[in-house]
Amino acid sequence: MKSRVMLIALDSVGIDPSGHERPESVYAESRFLFPRGRTGDPLPITDGPVPGALVETDVIGGHERGAIECAITYTSIFSGQSAVARHGLMRGLGLNEHMFRELVAEDNLFRHFDRPCLVNAIFPAHLSFLGSSYVEDLVPRYDRKTVEAKLRFRGRPVVFKGDVTNGFAELFTLAEINQNIFVHAGRQADVRLRTWDDVRRGEALTSSMTHELENDFNCDAFGEEPLPRRTPQEAAAILVALSRARDFTFYKYQIPDLVSHTGKVELARAVFDVVEQFVEAVLREIDPAETIVVITSDHGHLEQVGTSHAHPKTKVPTWYFGPDAERTANRLRRPEAIFHLLTSAALAPAGQ
Repeated sequence: MKSRVMLIALDSVGIDPSGHERPESVYAESRFLFPRGRTGDPLPITDGPVPGALVETDVIGGHERGAIECAITYTSIFSGQSAVARHGLMRGLGLNEHMFRELVAEDNLFRHFDRPCLVNAIFPAHLSFLGSSYVEDLVPRYDRKTVEAKLRFRGRPVVFKGDVTNGFAELFTLAEINQNIFVHAGRQADVRLRTWDDVRRGEALTSSMTHELENDFNCDAFGEEPLPRRTPQEAAAILVALSRARDFTFYKYQIPDLVSHTGKVELARAVFDVVEQFVEAVLREIDPAETIVVITSDHGHLEQVGTSHAHPKTKVPTWYFGPDAERTANRLRRPEAIFHLLTSAALAPAGQ
């Protein structure tokens, strides 16, 4: 039997350039993903349910001019080519989305598997004022005026412009899933796109994982009922259950990006605790003889939540849980290397 492959993406989680063991670090209270008292690169992970290794992944490829954005890294992961080498960082008028689609057309991670699964449910509305999306032909369209007239965030009307906004960053966090290049990659590979109905049936996750953020809004403004609250452990059980019928499973957790823009270190520590609870529960549920797990990020920011107002050009952590962890993790120094590792795993018998 071939190995099952699980890829988890954590938005905006970077390597702490000043060290994760210092008391001020967002990761100072990490229980196992950032181990204390150990050295090495890759760094062995021995205190989790499954042995693994942590390596630092370079997402900017030596480029310094411009900004690192999620689309650059995810295009590299899902195409197997260096999007930053072809595109550079974001400068001037923004990103060349057409180039990213061309790279995914040349090769597509989802197409290397017989039974791939995109676990994230799409957001149930196209918000035209946030720009284009890869699913705007599949969901109802709403303009800004309509949304501001109907939508409330924590009981108050949403406000998207002016000196004091309410709910804009939070709504963007939820709707951004529809703009991700991996959603386009999924559609191009005929991967089924999951909906909030699947979430209610326990057959998908939203990018918030626990649905606290979704339920801060009156979702009936989009014709939706509230979503059931989930713990990180319940979300992990759903992810693993889906993976058992699939050879490749992908999930992206978005909340660290929202928290990264708050400047609140304690909130960042709390969201990383959610990450560790989720990952720990996933690793407890899988059969490590049959499933390898890779966890990575698109760019940093959470680690510098108190000092940086934009995405810093730091390296990101990539964790590998599977056979020969340290040697294998050492291959994951660039995001496109994740593509090549996972596609080789798709061909290898489990346990090799």
